[in-house]
Amino acid sequence: MIDLQLAEAAGWRALMTLAQQNAQIFLSDAIEQYAVSLLYRSLGTAASGRGPQVTRFTKNLLAARHHPVANLPAVGDHCLLFAGLLTEQAMLQGIPVAYFAQVGQQAYHDHAARTPGEDGLLYRELAQHFVGLLDVFLTMRELTAAAPSLDGLNAYQLWCETGSHHGWQVLRALTPALPALATHARH
Repeated sequence: MIDLQLAEAAGWRALMTLAQQNAQIFLSDAIEQYAVSLLYRSLGTAASGRGPQVTRFTKNLLAARHHPVANLPAVGDHCLLFAGLLTEQAMLQGIPVAYFAQVGQQAYHDHAARTPGEDGLLYRELAQHFVGLLDVFLTMRELTAAAPSLDGLNAYQLWCETGSHHGWQVLRALTPALPALATHARH
């Protein structure tokens, strides 16, 4: 049993390394370790019952918008997984992937502000590098699925609202035109 667990964790680490190379985003050891642990812990849950899980999480997330959330790291983790690896499920809910990215980043940030010591530093780093980690997850998804991870609208929103390099790359693959940030006209 232990050998199987080590092999699975090593597989996630190898995929993370390949995705970082392809995305040209290199994460710190602490973030990489956290991400591998998250992937390993969530593998069974993410692979089974994705639709109901995303629906339930989304409803709870939207219902709690104006109320304090008890488990901020879990919110950040779920948002990272849905925006990075389960994008089709997130998009089926009609909620932009960028929304999950912003909520997840804020959850890590808020938890870091409340948590002293080394744990607080880890979550501060996760908040600061959330979009880079998300880009690595999106690259992992594309490597394993051999298909684009985002549609054009979600790629544009992710790029505009979070600065996602992966969102930019998807846009560039979809059109030879250079995407531009939309500005609101003032009259």
